[in-house]
Amino acid sequence: MTEPTWIDKTSGPITTLTLRCERELNLLHTSTIDALIDELKNLKQDPELRVLVLTGGEAKSFCAGADIGELLELTHIPFYVERGQELIELLFHFPTPVIAAINGYALGAGFSLAMACELRIMSEHARIGQLAVRNGLTPPFGNIQHLLQAIGPVRAKELLYTGRVFSASEAEAVGLVNKVVEQGQLLKAAYDLAQEIMVAPAHAIHWVKRIVNRTLEEGHAVGYLTQEEALIQCLEDPRTRQILEKFLKK
Repeated sequence: MTEPTWIDKTSGPITTLTLRCERELNLLHTSTIDALIDELKNLKQDPELRVLVLTGGEAKSFCAGADIGELLELTHIPFYVERGQELIELLFHFPTPVIAAINGYALGAGFSLAMACELRIMSEHARIGQLAVRNGLTPPFGNIQHLLQAIGPVRAKELLYTGRVFSASEAEAVGLVNKVVEQGQLLKAAYDLAQEIMVAPAHAIHWVKRIVNRTLEEGHAVGYLTQEEALIQCLEDPRTRQILEKFLKK
């Protein structure tokens, strides 16, 4: 029987979602997927939110993967897959930057969850990897696409074909994560990065994220058009004009 899912939320300009379920393994079962989708849909409407942090807190895992027992009992497999993909797309297209603070294990579907977050910080003893092929499965929830974007086809294929689990230092070396920090400094590092992001005005960050995502998904031609639109909008925005006027007065 699936255990209950808890998601702790600390709200504010930096909002933190902390997974707390499955005896600290934080398995990505259906109740977790549903709870995260509900939270993300609500949070994307919050005008005060500037950066979202997703973590497993002090648990043994960020997210150790799917609930295998639940997978074997699924009666509506397409619905499960569609809901998982909906979660990943909500994360990837979330209106603010999303930071994954990765503690412990991020494996399988948990690795997919981490890779959907555009910025990733990892504690020194954490481990990440995509084990799907070892279990006779294909990687779930957009993981292949996000891996290709992050580390290119050659390294992505090696990771996907072998099902290798990477240490924190290996993950940083190949470009899977932005930074590795000491145990106990994970959330501080995530919040420090969030604070650095928040120095820039929200509307500029929003446009940059939109340009990058559209370029990745629809190609450079669309990215160029979006970038042109963004620059026009920013130059016409009173908030930008106020910043530029202050700069001239220095």
